Amino acid sequence: MLDRTVVSLVSRGILTGRRTIVLALLALLPVIAAVATTMGEAEPGTAWARLVQRLLIPVIVAFVAVVIGAGTVADQRDDGTILYLAATPLRRSTLAACAVLASWTAAMAIIGPSMLLSGVIALGGEVSASGLLWPLAGAALAALAYCAAGVLAAMLVRQPVVAAVLYILLWEGTVATWTPSAEQFSIAAYGRAIAVRGIEPVNAPEVGALAGGVVLIAGAIAATIATARRLTRTELP
Repeated sequence: MLDRTVVSLVSRGILTGRRTIVLALLALLPVIAAVATTMGEAEPGTAWARLVQRLLIPVIVAFVAVVIGAGTVADQRDDGTILYLAATPLRRSTLAACAVLASWTAAMAIIGPSMLLSGVIALGGEVSASGLLWPLAGAALAALAYCAAGVLAAMLVRQPVVAAVLYILLWEGTVATWTPSAEQFSIAAYGRAIAVRGIEPVNAPEVGALAGGVVLIAGAIAATIATARRLTRTELP
């Protein structure tokens, strides 16, 4: 299903782009916010829980992952890489899966260190494995779904990055975060459902961690399949 050469080729293109540098700088915001929480009166556990559920997963993870996913295919169109890959005997499902995996790997390379550092700072003396790993797991699975959605968006619209930014600002960061009835249509909500296994729930969705993980993985697979079908029917570039 996957080809290491294709994943490596796509990953290099992502990691060497200026967009990645900007997203890496954006990922510093939770670290700054974590430092700020240590100066307040909130309990470390509560402060970290709010940071994860209101900023990290619905905003930072969503923004970084979906923009990288959308930019992956857009960049391949611009530099002609997608034509080279399409000319190989590889199946379209393999190309789609490689694009998703490469974008997810790049996204986690940005998100992971920022999230762990933020947790260590915010929790201070109360830091624990569960308090860090469950939020990281929720972020990782949410990022996978976001990357797959971003890759699919790049096959459907002309300005996928712009569409991705509008989606994050208008839906994940606002409506879906604060409106319980909208959570079932939110990737971030299922990521938060996993994260709260290790931290204090703050406006958390009423979904179990297992169910949340299943939905995110299923969503990523569905988006990848849809991307493969779109690749088959679309004239490139």
